[in-house]
Formats: sequence, C-alpha cells, structure tokens
Amino acid sequence: MSLKTTKDYDIFGWRGEFYFKIDSEDKLFKARWPNKGEIKLQRNQEFTSKADMSLWSQFITVRADESIILPIKVILRERDPIQKDKTVAKQVFEIRLPQKTEYVILQDDDEDTKAKLRIQATRTRY
Repeated sequence: MSLKTTKDYDIFGWRGEFYFKIDSEDKLFKARWPNKGEIKLQRNQEFTSKADMSLWSQFITVRADESIILPIKVILRERDPIQKDKTVAKQVFEIRLPQKTEYVILQDDDEDTKAKLRIQATRTRY
C-alpha cells in the first residue's frame, strides 16, 4: 500500500492527517486503518508501507465450483480537528472470490491524492 499527495490539506500548510475507513456492503463490518493515529503527509510526500498491511481481512467459505463477488467500500479521509473529517476519495471495489492479486488506485477527483492498494483474495485450506 502506498499513499501520495500533492496538495496541502491543512489550513496553515503543515501536513494532512489521513486514514482509511472500510465498510462491507451489509454495514455489519467496519474497519479503520490505522486503528489509532493518522498517516501524516506534507505536500509532495509519499507513504509506503514496509510490510504487508491489511486494510480488511475476512474468511468466506466458497465451494470449488462457485464464485462470489464481495463489494467493499474504501474511503480515504483527512482528519480535521476543528471541522468534520473531509472525505478525500471513496470507491467501491468488487472482489471476486477467488481471484488473482490485483493492484487498484484510489484517488480524489482532482488526482491530487492517490492510494495504491493491493487486493489479494487467495484460497486457503484449513
């Protein structure tokens, strides 16, 4: 996962504090990444995760002869201590189970902030 911005989101031009919100379609499961804190970026700065970080994980039973489509909504927000947190980008990704690893880009309308995400839906046996 990587996140890059070319815009100042703070009033004083210091840095933007970003985090991800992930929702399932049925609204039963929600997640926030990072769980506590924010990714702090200034203009033209990039955050790249050193290890594999999961924004969302879930186990689903899928029979060998069937395929399931799981819609997941990913929201990138910028924290603002004075006002309501601003939604920078929002997109629904359809994950086909099982599927090969896929890379997707979540970006705002002006293409100032981009997040590159890896979708991995592998088959496991237990």
